[in-house]
Amino acid sequence: MYFLIIAFGFLLAVRGAKPAPLQDPKEGLRRVWREAVDFFLTTALLVALWIVWTSVGKAQALAREYAFLGIGAASYLLARYQKKTDLFFLCVAVTVFAVLLRQEGFLTSLSWVWAISLGIAFFQVCFLGLRYQLLLSRVPSSMKGWPLLCLLAGFISMALWGITRLVF
Repeated sequence: MYFLIIAFGFLLAVRGAKPAPLQDPKEGLRRVWREAVDFFLTTALLVALWIVWTSVGKAQALAREYAFLGIGAASYLLARYQKKTDLFFLCVAVTVFAVLLRQEGFLTSLSWVWAISLGIAFFQVCFLGLRYQLLLSRVPSSMKGWPLLCLLAGFISMALWGITRLVF
């Protein structure tokens, strides 16, 4: 789950949506938390649908046979309805499969979805803060591109790794 948080946090921060305005950090924070709530609600809805679908006796075989197609199609339709990017749809689908592979109860699955959503939001907030600080510092323009963004993501992932060892 740690890998999902770091990978999806970085991808959604860099390419997931319209770039957060660095001149107004409050708007960027609002956007990050709104995306995290959308991610949590979409993923939780799909987990709930899957658990309901597999709880019906006659539909269990059908659900297991078409799990990839059903969850993929449902996440795609929900992402399109919310006017989200394709990366959002892929992140939701992979998170749903990662949570469902653990084969735990509904509340435990929701707690995993909540932890992943919160971790992604925390990663994006840290990344936004570092990008905002970078904007105001005197870093050479040649270093303000991808090399520094990847370095920042690496430092954030190391910090989150230390936190996850304490929490999980």
